[in-house]
Amino acid sequence: MPIDMTLPVYLSKEDFVYSPPPSCPPALSSSFCVEPSDGRSNRKTKKQVTFADSRGLSLTRVKVFSEFSDPIDIPLSVQPALSSALSAEQDRLELDFSQPSSDYLLFRQRLDGGLVCLEHCVLKERTFAGTVKVKNVSFKKSVKLRVTFDSWRSHVDVDCRYVKDSYPSSYSDTFSFEVALPAELQLHERVEFAVRYEVDGREYWDSNHGNNYRIVWASLRSRQDRRSDSCDFGIHFDRYGSPTCSHGVFPDWPSYAGYENIGPYY
Repeated sequence: MPIDMTLPVYLSKEDFVYSPPPSCPPALSSSFCVEPSDGRSNRKTKKQVTFADSRGLSLTRVKVFSEFSDPIDIPLSVQPALSSALSAEQDRLELDFSQPSSDYLLFRQRLDGGLVCLEHCVLKERTFAGTVKVKNVSFKKSVKLRVTFDSWRSHVDVDCRYVKDSYPSSYSDTFSFEVALPAELQLHERVEFAVRYEVDGREYWDSNHGNNYRIVWASLRSRQDRRSDSCDFGIHFDRYGSPTCSHGVFPDWPSYAGYENIGPYY
């Protein structure tokens, strides 16, 4: 008759250690190549350059533009805003001279010879202001601006105020000015001024080589620029023997102090 029996089985630790199968060495070479499923090969294709003339085409394409003679149709809703913007652009005042101190060598030469020279000038909302350099000949001195707003039919004299320099020098003194512009200035009129220096009972003037310093309307200046001769390179030679051409033939030539358009050199 069958009998159920239970027998204990004892296993050693070695029976529970997993030993991976020995790995096969990699093949040194293989002639088997798997092609991509879409039929493209991994090999790089050689690029070719083809010119248009080899296919009977032209190498250049010429397009001729004729002058546009038809009037531009500007919407009526835009015309008032455009007209006001153009009039504001043309009716602003501008300085009709370069800043004298932008070229230090010429500025110093003018100060040595004439004892007085405008240093810089800026336009504000309804005023123009700036500074004047004078040679320190005597302690008692007076500097004034002679200004006209109606092309010299009348003029006013404006006193300049002494300014203490950051680096005082016995060679020269600095004076400042600020002149208010009239509320209504006619388009055909221009503002002009010159500098008068009184010292030791004598007068010295800086009138921008007889042309005066002018403040004109932008529209008037643009018309004058179109009529001006473009052959004037603005070259001058100073007594030190070097041409100062920072605004002439060599625009990249650095100036003495590097201040092209930002006012005083000190």
